[in-house]
Formats: sequence, C-alpha cells, structure tokens
Amino acid sequence: MAYATVSTNFAKEPVAYVEMDVRACSLVYGVGACTASGSGDGKCQNSFATCQDKANFAATTKTIRFSTVRIDDLQADGDAPTFPTLEGISLSPSTLSPGQGLGIRATCNITLEDHPATMVGIDPYLTDRTFTSQDRGSFWSRLITMFPFYHGTAIRVFTGFLAEDGSYDAANFRQRTYFIDTISGPTENGKIQIRCKDALRFTDAEKAQVPTQSSAILVNDITNVATSFDITDTGDDVKDAYDAGQTYIRIDDETMLITNLTGSNPTYTLTVTRAAMPSTYTGTMTAEAHEANSTVQHCHFFNAAQVDDIIYYLLNTGAGIDASYLPTTDWQDVIDFGLQSYLFTALITEPTGVKELLEELSEHTIFMWWDEREAEVKIDSIIRRFTSFGPYDDSEHIIADSVSVTRDDKARVSQAWMVFGHRTPVLELDELKNFVSVFVSVDLDAEGVNQYNQKKVKKVFSRWLPLDKRSVATEITNRYLNYYKDTKNIVSLELSAKDYTAWTGDILYMATRLVQDQNGTTPTRGYRILEANELAGKGETKYKYTLQSTSSIYGSESVRYGLITPDTMGNYDVESEANKNRYAFIAYNNRGDGKAGFPVSDEPYAIV
Repeated sequence: MAYATVSTNFAKEPVAYVEMDVRACSLVYGVGACTASGSGDGKCQNSFATCQDKANFAATTKTIRFSTVRIDDLQADGDAPTFPTLEGISLSPSTLSPGQGLGIRATCNITLEDHPATMVGIDPYLTDRTFTSQDRGSFWSRLITMFPFYHGTAIRVFTGFLAEDGSYDAANFRQRTYFIDTISGPTENGKIQIRCKDALRFTDAEKAQVPTQSSAILVNDITNVATSFDITDTGDDVKDAYDAGQTYIRIDDETMLITNLTGSNPTYTLTVTRAAMPSTYTGTMTAEAHEANSTVQHCHFFNAAQVDDIIYYLLNTGAGIDASYLPTTDWQDVIDFGLQSYLFTALITEPTGVKELLEELSEHTIFMWWDEREAEVKIDSIIRRFTSFGPYDDSEHIIADSVSVTRDDKARVSQAWMVFGHRTPVLELDELKNFVSVFVSVDLDAEGVNQYNQKKVKKVFSRWLPLDKRSVATEITNRYLNYYKDTKNIVSLELSAKDYTAWTGDILYMATRLVQDQNGTTPTRGYRILEANELAGKGETKYKYTLQSTSSIYGSESVRYGLITPDTMGNYDVESEANKNRYAFIAYNNRGDGKAGFPVSDEPYAIV
C-alpha cells in the first residue's frame, strides 16, 4: 500500500526508525590483507579506531538501526538488530529566502535510550571474547569509542506506518537524510542526543574555502621587477593548483600570472608576469617588492563559468559534498529556463568561505536548499514557472481553520542596484569606488505618494559580473525588482495527506477566502513553498506549509511565464504538454477558425 493511502487511515499509529552509518572494515582479523595478530579480547572491532593494521584498513559501511517500536524485518542477516530505543525525533525544516541568501538550514534532533551492550552484529568477534558483552559498559558508551569519527556521516530518518499485521513495508515510509553534527551522552539517566544538519552545513566549516589556504612562501626577498623567484611549497599547494590549470597567485596585494613552474618538492621556481590579472578587470595593479617568507597564495579563476557549474565546484570540491547529492541534470533544467546568459567570472585571490560565495551567488536571483526527502541539493531562480501543483482551495484541500496570512513589507524593494565591474580582484567588495558601473532598476510609481511613498533599495556588490556583462546586470535587477516590488503575502496553511506531493521550493496554485481581490473574489495565484513540515500523529498525517506569493497581491489577473519559442516549434497543437508549459507560443498560426491567437480558455504568457 502506498504511503499516500496508508497515511490517511485514522487507525494507523505513526512509527519512526533511524539508520546510522558507521565506517567499518571489510577484512577479517588476521586473514588475507589484514596483518594484525591477536586473539580473544585482543582483536579489533573492525573499526578504524581499534584497527591494528591501519595501512590495510578497507572501509565499508555498517548500518545500525533504532526504532520507536519493535521491527523485526528491517535488517539483513548478520546485521545488528533494530534496537527499539528511539524515543523522539524533532525536525526543523529548511526555510527558503529566494534570491536573498541561503535561508535557514534543516536540522534534526534525535533522542535515544541507552541499553546494555549486546554488540550483536557490531562486534564481529563477539564469540571470541572472554567476557560477556552485556556485563561490560553500555551500548552507546562502547559504540562511540569504537566509531568516534561520526561527524558528517549520513543518518536517515524514516517516518510512516506498519502494515495492519504489524509487518514492515518500505512503501509505507518516507525517508529524510541528514548528517551528524554532534552526539551527546549517555547521560546519567541513559539518554543519547544526536544533532543532525542538512548537507549545506558543510559550507559553514572553516575548512570549506575556495581557494584553500596556501602554505607556500617566498624563499628570498623579491623586487618589484623580478619575474622569476623560488618558493617553498611543502604541501604542493601552488604546484597542484598550477597543474590543475589555475595559474594566478597572490603575494600581499599583488596578483601574478605563472607562465612556468619547475623544480620538485619542496622548492619550486616560478616564472611570472607581474601585476597581472584577467582582462575582465579594468583597474590598475602595481608590482611591488615582497619580503622573504611572504605567503604565496594560489588563486581560483572562474572564467565565464555557468552558474550551476560554479555551485557544483563550491559544494563538491570546496565543501566536500558528495556528487550523489548534487543533481546536475536537474540544475541544468533550471539554467535552461532563462538563465543561459548567467556566465560569471571572478578571480578568488584569498581563501573565502564557500557559504559566503554561495550567498553572493544567491543575490543574483539564484537560490538553493537541501531537500531532505530526495537527499539532494536543489537550485532554482526567482523566475516564475508553470507548476502542476494545485489548484488548492478551502473547500477541497486546505484543512479548516489552518490558514493565516501576513504581509512581508520588509522584503519589498523599489530599486534594485547591481554594482559590477570589479576594478581589481584584491579590492574590497562593499565600496562603490572599487567598481566601475552601477545598473539601477527602479519603480518610480511604487515610490510615489499614491503607492508605498517609500524608497527601498536592494544593493548587490557583484564580484561575478565584469564590466561587459551589463546586459546580465539588467536581467538580474529587472527580475529582482519584478519579484519583490510589491509586498508579498506569506500564507501558512495545512493540507491533508492526499495533497502532500508538493514540497519545499515548489510553486503551487492556491485560492483561499483570506486572500481576496478588490471585488471580494478569491483569485487563484501562484505561491512558492518556503517551508514544508510533516505533522505525523495518531490519525491522519497532515502537512504544514509556509508559502510566499510569487506575483503581486493586488489585482485579479493570473500570469504564466515562458521562454520565447524557438523557430523549430511552430504548431502549438502538436507540441507536448511539457513544451506548452515551458515555451511562450505567441499565437497559433491558425487556431481553427481562420484567425491567429490563443483560444479564449488559455491565458497569455509573460515573456522572461
């Protein structure tokens, strides 16, 4: 039975279980590649912390499970049993802030009860021990000692229902994926607290920087005209970057271009062009003298890179997020919907936090979040697209008395400024004098006395747009202004389990009597889901959403957006529904009555 069906059964009691992965060794103690020797209590527990032959440690994944009720058929033969010690799960969902940063990341807090240390399915040599495992400590005090390197490892949370006969059916459960931040306990009363965060937490780490910090230094003083000099590069930081095609370095406030690198670790000789920077920078840089032991910092150059490629590099290489969590094919679909011109250029000359760089990109009408249900980092833009979610309304979908509406005046803007054309890559990013140009999109009517009578400016200092990208600056500011020029409605509501499909980041169509037009009717409008939360309890599961209106809260017209139709598509009638929803067919060549145009039943498009 599908989750959507079983979750509507009022007789069902919600069940939860957790899967925790630990890194174990696939070898057998003292056999084959494992050269360890010992017996009985002297054997390892097949963990890295207890390994006696670390050079040959062969990592594999061991999964340990905990549940709120006894479940006998989750684990495979040889696995540890599913321990019924899960006391509670507290989930805090992601909250989006489209085009305004990374928002609030999802968290998960798990409470477990400690128990005697059976270690069945965990200690592979249990029968060789001279002691009875249950009499030696507790499960968690020993597990954490065996596997202390849990930080950042995946933990999966499943919520759902058992079948009527009490058996487990995977189709009745929904999965969420998080990553362990801390494990606390056991306390005196035997409680364990596991705090988890979403994948974007890896961007917060101090080590998540691009470029990485260089350990290379100058061997001797150099003058302002020297074009060849030696460096000590014990960690091969500059050497590895050069081999990877990154040819710029920075010493103090001067950037240089490496034209040749020779030598071997730890000493290398660099031939350089002094005071050099990519041609997209139009300012002036001066060659200076530098002292011995000055840091030689490798730089990272993004050269007319597509924005999703930059995001992938920052998350994968910079923050260490596994590629399996980064759905680049889905990202490309977002880029292909009006962001093809978003080719960004920047020379990053000093270690800069991945989080900081992603937040900068988000201000270019891009936003991203962790989808814990699909275990993927999603990206989108503030361009409003067609959606298949809805329409929802008070009579058939929205749970009674669950709707509340507020108006977000703080997010509204009347002017969007793009400050671009960074003069040199070493100048600060928060001063107008360090940039060549400013493009301003302004809604003078919104600032007038007949409307808001207030000037509200959104100012973006962009290291990513060189001076020749004025057209892109225009696109970004116009889109930002169109999206935020009117006060947004923020709607909180609950939907029943039958309508749970839409999730964080999706756009849905909705009408509620608490949002009316000037004539007292309830228009169906588009809303983006900023936050989604499952409310599982005894009886029917519900879903609570926080929505942000995607268009003006005034007027009753609805607008759908589409790309300009390519010349290869000329007949609306024969095109797929996907193409009809993606492209703006300006008019039929012939709609069947000898006239051009759309059928009366179809809304016209707004072109982006």
